[in-house]
Amino acid sequence: MAVIILVRVVATLAWIGVAFLIFLLWRIARFYERSSGQRAYAWIFLVPLVILPAGAVWYLVVDPAFVGIPAADALLFTGGAVLLVGTFILKRTMMGRSR
Repeated sequence: MAVIILVRVVATLAWIGVAFLIFLLWRIARFYERSSGQRAYAWIFLVPLVILPAGAVWYLVVDPAFVGIPAADALLFTGGAVLLVGTFILKRTMMGRSR
């Protein structure tokens, strides 16, 4: 019982850290949009900021092993894919198009 509680506490702290990093990416994108006048699609980072913690909370409540719940896996996958796309768009906007 104590191990499960410890796993949930550590996983919760880790996901808080992940959410904070996504929040920082959103703030960077908003800052770049405002300072440069270019569109960086900062709102894209708000989607994984909601979806990833939702999948994590689902696992933390049901089973902290993070394996075997298809709906929670779908949330985590979708959040990760949107985060990847948002990061690619932000990098391309800030650094320019590479040839």
